[in-house]
Amino acid sequence: MFGAKFALATAAALCAGTLLAPNASAQFPEKNIEFIIPFGPGGGFDRTVRLVSPYLEKALGGKVEVLPKNVAGAGGRKGLATVFRAKPDGHLLVIANVPGAALPEVMGEQVEYELSKFTWIARLATEEYMVAVPANSPIKSLDDMKKLGRPIKIPHTDYGSTAYAATAIFTAELNIPVQHLVGYKGTNDYIVATIRGDGDAAMAPVSTLRKFIEAGDMRGLVTMEAKSTIGNVPTIGSLGHDSLTGLAVDRYVLAPPGLPDAIRKTLSDAFAKAVNDPELKAAAEKSGEPFAFLPSDQAKASADRSLALYLKYKSVLGRRQ
Repeated sequence: MFGAKFALATAAALCAGTLLAPNASAQFPEKNIEFIIPFGPGGGFDRTVRLVSPYLEKALGGKVEVLPKNVAGAGGRKGLATVFRAKPDGHLLVIANVPGAALPEVMGEQVEYELSKFTWIARLATEEYMVAVPANSPIKSLDDMKKLGRPIKIPHTDYGSTAYAATAIFTAELNIPVQHLVGYKGTNDYIVATIRGDGDAAMAPVSTLRKFIEAGDMRGLVTMEAKSTIGNVPTIGSLGHDSLTGLAVDRYVLAPPGLPDAIRKTLSDAFAKAVNDPELKAAAEKSGEPFAFLPSDQAKASADRSLALYLKYKSVLGRRQ
């Protein structure tokens, strides 16, 4: 139900924007653009916005500044609600965690926004998940996980987090009993906890696990990437679970509902130009930034596919094992 509602409402929003376009965008941008980060400073979403903003300014002709602003609170919901209620003129944007922004609605919780009604500008980045174990772990394969004879212990931040959701979906698909260990402050924290023996395995973005694997502290077991980027770590598709290929945390740029279509296209094109700037590409490669750009319409379709997977496993997402 949520998935159909999401697709229909997004299509309606795009049509509405098209009707409004002729009168709305001739002078865009007319003032500085505020780019909301719905989390605190220092994380991956904060890094993405601050890295891309100067190049977005350049792509828009240098007429205005793009100003990153942290609006943290309620697991990202405060920043999303701020933009959802804003005037749809293209001067206020937000970077959104999908599926994180969608999980409350998927689970029937009350939030102050409807994700389907935002205007979808672009996907900037995607971080596929990987499952890894401590380097000295006796677990060498997914079959070893299944043969433990007890639930596998996997630490993460909390119930309702994207890490929890990914873990719940992964273990449900493979029919592996799981014990969730919650309460860790962040991804690095629960990976370190796994290394010291709190849990059997960790599920985290490839870009985060990479440094622990390269340091010899963790060993990749399986990646949700279509093509593995770390050594001989097998892909989940090669092990017969194609539905989990692409299980990831995505970073989307959203604008308020009802944004005129011409402004939507201007912004989407500007982001495309920004992420293809040679200087930004070099900086992203150096920092490990997982840019994987998709323009507006393709971004929405990508989000639809992601949400369909979470809806499929809605029943396990509400459990607290």
